[in-house]
Amino acid sequence: MTNKLFELAAKRRSVRRYTKDHISDDVLKEIMKVALAAPCSFGHRPVEFVVVRDKTRIINLAACKSLGGSQIIGADAVIVVMVKLDRGEFWIEDGAIASGYILLAAEQYDVGACWVHIRNRTGKKRSSDEEIRELLDVPDGYAVLNLIALGGKGENKKGYSESDYDFGKVHQEMF
Repeated sequence: MTNKLFELAAKRRSVRRYTKDHISDDVLKEIMKVALAAPCSFGHRPVEFVVVRDKTRIINLAACKSLGGSQIIGADAVIVVMVKLDRGEFWIEDGAIASGYILLAAEQYDVGACWVHIRNRTGKKRSSDEEIRELLDVPDGYAVLNLIALGGKGENKKGYSESDYDFGKVHQEMF
């Protein structure tokens, strides 16, 4: 049986080095359409995004995370994933699902992508979330969950195959 979604997911790997290739606006729009289609709690659609392409702003975003932010430098675009906090307790899950959709959509277009965690991380003087929201002029009432760096794949990582997965972790009816 062919499982195209499995093939896409198994091929997707985090990319932390990028080529100078430019992601077209059309491809970026298609990736964002997939993100906007992600399910969310109670259908409230609280997840919003800032797409950053300016190289200086990307460097400034990287500086908002004291450890691990530099991996976005060199990306052609960085998607800031944030969630409006006025709609309940599921903001982390809503943002994470949308982010997962972005990662798969990027792979579909052979774009390298990497999730960079922001929630509960430290910046230079305050939390990474606070520093990013200030840098991007995000209004109060939002939280930044993560960044997703996008760019041409500057490293080639082998995908996974079905034999790489431990199906013993899948339980039927009871643990």
